[in-house]
Amino acid sequence: MTLLAGFSAAAFIYFGVGLIVGVRPRLMRRSSASRPASPLADWLTQAGVAVAPAQFVLVSALGAVLVGLAVQAVTQVAPLGMVAGLATLAGPRTLFARRRRQMHTERVAAWPDAIRDLVTHLRAAMSLHAGLVELGRTGPVPLRSHFVRYRDLAAALDQRSALEAVRDELADPLSDRIIEVLLIALEQGSSIVVDILDDLARSATNDLQLIEEIETAQLETRIESVGATVLPFVVLAFLCATAPGYRDFYSSPAGWFVVAIGGVSSLVGLVVISRLSRIPGEDRILIGQPGDAT
Repeated sequence: MTLLAGFSAAAFIYFGVGLIVGVRPRLMRRSSASRPASPLADWLTQAGVAVAPAQFVLVSALGAVLVGLAVQAVTQVAPLGMVAGLATLAGPRTLFARRRRQMHTERVAAWPDAIRDLVTHLRAAMSLHAGLVELGRTGPVPLRSHFVRYRDLAAALDQRSALEAVRDELADPLSDRIIEVLLIALEQGSSIVVDILDDLARSATNDLQLIEEIETAQLETRIESVGATVLPFVVLAFLCATAPGYRDFYSSPAGWFVVAIGGVSSLVGLVVISRLSRIPGEDRILIGQPGDAT
């Protein structure tokens, strides 16, 4: 019976992958030549993770199954094993989402210093191309790799195409605005954009300070919301593992129903809190795509 419940939990978790990580199970594969890069693949790349989408889904599902079976073995309550499995399934996505958000924040926060360095190079009579190449060598660390790529692409293609490629890699509204100014500078001359870059650096600094204040104010509420969601299930697992009465009840259909209601309520609460605390993302107006909501 325990083995059957474990397989049932595994099947449930597998089909729940689509909801948690945004990937739908496919019965048939299209040829790799005609299949574009999936949103999950782009998301993993933005998180700086060298993992294929299939590997990510497989490891997440396998970890969820193992944790679910372990909790079920300790508590002898199948619904708690399923809850633990689903929570574990969301773990890698949450970890990589935080990593992706952190990398994005570091890149955006580095732009004011990068702009000031570039303005200094331009005022020292350095060409715009040379100034961008110099950013790849001595600029802010979070942006260096992108300007190294600019240097390589500019040597192979042209400066405009290289800047557009960097803009597509960064994929955020602030980078769009800055690189659009740099593209104009390539055509009209760098002397006319120095003042514009100074204004962009100041406005970007003010925006970053405001976002940091908002996130700091929200930190305590987010910690409390996660604690209020996780702790009841931890206490319930402890009670089921140590008290036969609790174990018998939560193994019954009524117990399944109670755990299901509690799990759904907790999930809805987390989603609502996440939505209410989300800082609205700026649209990428120059590109025609939504901005990165963090």
